[in-house]
Amino acid sequence: MEHDTRKLASYAGYFISGTVIGAALGVLFAPKAGSETREELSLWLKEKRAKGRVEYRAVKEALETGRKTFAAKEKELAGS
Repeated sequence: MEHDTRKLASYAGYFISGTVIGAALGVLFAPKAGSETREELSLWLKEKRAKGRVEYRAVKEALETGRKTFAAKEKELAGS
């Protein structure tokens, strides 16, 4: 089991390293100016962050609704 964990960690390390290197090369060889690329990246991140917040709230509300439904059913079954 320990060997599998090490192997998985190794693969994860390779994946993360490849991602970082690929991103760095992409930025270096991009046809746009660095300031323009950074501005676009900033806007993209802001959009994703906003979408993430909306999704987080939706999931949080769904979980709360599910929890309340479960509690009500549990109480109903306990009373039966």
